[in-house]
Order: sequence, then C-alpha cells, then structure tokens
Amino acid sequence: MGNAALKEKLNWIPVIFMMIFFGGTWIFPMFYHVTEKYNSLIIFACLAALFFINVDWIGRLKAKDLTLIALIASLVIASVNLFIIDSNKGCILILADFLLLLYIAPFVSFSHVQYRTLAVFFLLMYGVWFLHDMEFSYNTNTGATYTVFSLFAALMILRYLSLKREILGYFIVLALLRTGTLVLWHLARGAFSALFFFCCFYLLFLLVNPARHKKTYAFISCFAVFGSLLFVWAYVTLSKTGYNMRMPLFYKNVFSGREDIWMEVWRMLKEKPLLGIGSGYELSSFFEYNMHNAMYDILVVHGFIVFAIAAFVIISRLIAIRDLITSNPYSLIAGSAIFAIFFESFIDMDLMWADYAPILLFLFLTLYRKDLTAPNAKEISDAKDPSGSGAVVESR
Repeated sequence: MGNAALKEKLNWIPVIFMMIFFGGTWIFPMFYHVTEKYNSLIIFACLAALFFINVDWIGRLKAKDLTLIALIASLVIASVNLFIIDSNKGCILILADFLLLLYIAPFVSFSHVQYRTLAVFFLLMYGVWFLHDMEFSYNTNTGATYTVFSLFAALMILRYLSLKREILGYFIVLALLRTGTLVLWHLARGAFSALFFFCCFYLLFLLVNPARHKKTYAFISCFAVFGSLLFVWAYVTLSKTGYNMRMPLFYKNVFSGREDIWMEVWRMLKEKPLLGIGSGYELSSFFEYNMHNAMYDILVVHGFIVFAIAAFVIISRLIAIRDLITSNPYSLIAGSAIFAIFFESFIDMDLMWADYAPILLFLFLTLYRKDLTAPNAKEISDAKDPSGSGAVVESR
C-alpha cells in the first residue's frame, strides 16, 4: 500500500470522529450538554491524529520550519506558565486546538471523496437547522452563530450548484435570507456580525484582489489579530465616558457588560503580564470565565510572551493563504468566511471554540485544495507552497 493510500485510509478515522462529534453536538441537545466539558479534548485528539498522519514533523523540524517551532514553543511556554501560577491546566487545549488547526491545514491530504463527504455533511447539518429552528434547545446566541457558520460550509455545494445552473443560485439567496432572519429573530449580535463581515469581505476580495494588493491584505491580516486588542481598548475607553445607546434591531445597549469583564481581567493581568492569569477564576463581572474576545483570551490567559508567539503563527498562516483566496469561487467563500469569523471574534470566543472547529478546518482545507474548479472550468494551475516555507505539498 502506497504512502498516499495509507494516509487516505487513516484520515477517515479523525474525519468520522469529527462528524460524529459535530453531528451529535448540533442535532441532539443532550449530547451537546454532556460533551461540552470535553469538547476541546475531543477536537484535540482529532487534530493531533491529523497532524501525525499528514505532517512529516521530524522533517519539518530538521528544515527549521519556524511556524512549527513557534507552535511548539507557544504550547510549551503556556503549559509551564500554567504550572507556575497553579491554574486550571485544561485551558491549554483551547490554544492547542486553535494553533494546531492553523498549522496542519496546508498538509492535510484529504482525498476527493473525503472532502466531498465533508461538504455534503455540512450541507445536511445546515439543512437540519434551516428546516427546523433549534436555537431554543441551546443558548440562542450559540445556536444563531452555529447557523451562520454552518452556512459558510454549506455554501460550497450551493455555489457549485449555482455555477452549474444559474437558476439554482436561488438557494443561496434563500439560505442567506433564512439565516439572516433567524439571527435577527434571536437578537444575536455576534452571529449577525459574522454574516455581515462575510458579505463585506466577499465584496472586498472581489474588488481588491489579495494577490495583487499585498500590503492591504497584510494590514487586514495583522488587524485580524491586533485589531481585536485595539477594539477591547477602544470599547473600554468609550464605556468610561458614560455614553451608551440602544442598538437598532437587537434591543440591547452598546455597552452591556463586556467592558466590565475586560477591565476586571486587565487588572489581574497587570500583576502577571508575562505568565498570564490562567483560567477558572470566578469573575465578579460575569457568571462564567469567558473573555468574549478570542485574541484577548490568549493574551490574558497565557501572557504577553505566548500571545506574541501565537500571533506570529496566526498571521503567518493568514499571509500564506493570500494568493489562494481568489483562485476559485469556493476559496473566495472560504477566505471571506475565515476573516468574518476572526472579526466576529472581536466580541466573542467562537474562533477558538472547539464545537465550531470542524467548520473552521473545512474552510482552511477548501483554500488549499487544487481540484476545486467551477463546473466545466479548466484545471487550476498548481498553487504556490501553501505552508509559506518552501515545502512541496502533495496534490490532493
């Protein structure tokens, strides 16, 4: 059995486990509530399996792959920090899942059948919620966000159908309208922002091709990370002025509590800026330990050193997908959705939440595939090294 054939067979194991986990989570509320405390561990096991199946990590280390070295360094330092401050050790899995997902994306060699299986699976998962609103079986904000994120994945097949026969584009319009209606019905600001940013980035990348406007794209990539922290500072600063207003459509105040969380943990972080404060604390400003900002979570929980290294990994991966975003109609959707999730996570943790990780992985894998073309289109020329490190990536 050849190496590629063996990889394909082994990849089915984490793929099936992720589909079972994702399907159980978002169709059966009881499954969701039972596995919620183990979700980061389940996803870590799947991602670790994909890492060891697809990545020649020894060869990458010998080749001095800076991204892999940074990934390992960030997790080692973060783990040591948690022991030093005697914090809950489980929070390392949240960071590990996120960075591992980013790293393995260029190297995972899913077969055509495996990729199509995932595409059909996500379409069906979106279809269940399209036909039956189950948000009230979950947290309504969570359910609305799932609906938007699963739409991003479902759009791959919907877009294929629209390219094959133009009239079928009606299903894309219908899906967007239905999803937008559900989001507004449940007053989910985060989910609405994800849908809004997706539309914005889709139009932006159509008008401003990242492959040609490299400096603009580099700025957006850096802003996706550091702009998140800038948003925290601006939001807290404005809240101190005493100004507030009711948000249209959502019947909620602009300043409704996040500023208190961010100020409270900042005071704690100032005492341990290099080590971070860890997790598991009881906050006086909120009923659970939730930063409501993905990048701020990395900074506060793990400290400035780990955040700086993690930022390098994140930005390097975003820069690496620059020339892939407009390579075909599906990568345009995937790239726009990825940036939408990053920007939505200025006010939430969904970018790093394990229950959404299969969708984020699927979006990154879509960008790196070479066999995705419009129906009857010519084959896409080989993409440049997707890892950004000179590696030759096996054709899917």
